[in-house]
Amino acid sequence: MILVTGATGLVGAHLLYELCSRGQRVRATRRANSNTNFVKWVFKLYTDNVSELFELIEWVDAEVLDYQSLLDATNGVSIVFHTAATVSFSPSQEQNILATNIRGTANVVDACLENGVKTLCHVSSIAALGDRNNNGIIDEECKWQKSKGQSAYARSKFLGENEVWRGYEQGLRVIVVNPSVILGPGRWNSGSGQLFSMVSKGMPFYTDGVTGYVDVRDVAKAMVFLTLDTEVNGKRFILNSENLSFKDLFSLIAAVSHKRKPFIRIPETLIHIMYPLIFVVTMGKVSKANLKSAFTKSYYSADKIQALGFTFTPIAQTIQLMAKARDGR
Repeated sequence: MILVTGATGLVGAHLLYELCSRGQRVRATRRANSNTNFVKWVFKLYTDNVSELFELIEWVDAEVLDYQSLLDATNGVSIVFHTAATVSFSPSQEQNILATNIRGTANVVDACLENGVKTLCHVSSIAALGDRNNNGIIDEECKWQKSKGQSAYARSKFLGENEVWRGYEQGLRVIVVNPSVILGPGRWNSGSGQLFSMVSKGMPFYTDGVTGYVDVRDVAKAMVFLTLDTEVNGKRFILNSENLSFKDLFSLIAAVSHKRKPFIRIPETLIHIMYPLIFVVTMGKVSKANLKSAFTKSYYSADKIQALGFTFTPIAQTIQLMAKARDGR
């Protein structure tokens, strides 16, 4: 039996589809007050056999901060895909981020060990990686370094990874994936979907920052590929399709939304001057660390997984899918 935590999220829903389309029977966790409508919506994007595939899913109520519910959920399970996490850069969410992404992950690891689960595939983040190497590239060997200004989310993903490596030391087969910014259809009011929604309404501004992007479908496929199709153990893999400037990404979104491309460059000095006002306007939802990332140029390498034969979807195609899915809601 395979278990997926955080199954009603963007990654979790696509992971369920990837597993079920392979004919795998899956146990999936959800919060007691959540529903599966978003998951069904995702399935409908890719297949007409939603009902048939949904019969392969056993839904269970579980919370990563409720150890007993995780112990029940992992009973009789051989593989766990851990996607549940709090993704936020809001200072007001710091305690929730740290609790869910660190203690919650520790609970998943402990439940796996107690119930004799053989394999744990954990979704981490590029935020858990260190600074670029001598070639100006960030890869799996770039080690984390404490640095003033890092967000609570980055700290939580690094420390959450440490809990997974603890499980590896105690005998779990462990695979860690570090996706770059995940893009995919749906959830327009949160995460990267919020970014798409904002730009698609017409946004003239851009910054000079560069970062990596990956299609959510590729994240799901990579997790299944590494876990089911290889014997990889104790390794981490960056999942990144392309490194794009914010101007280039915003231009792609503007093009499919039939809006003008961004044309007003915002200098970093202006943001620092205006941060007190930004903090008030956003009610503390935007941190200085988050703003800093808008001007940072980070280039990520996915050579490690590509050497295994894995290929990525071009981000232009991902943006096309996001636009099509939104128009068809």
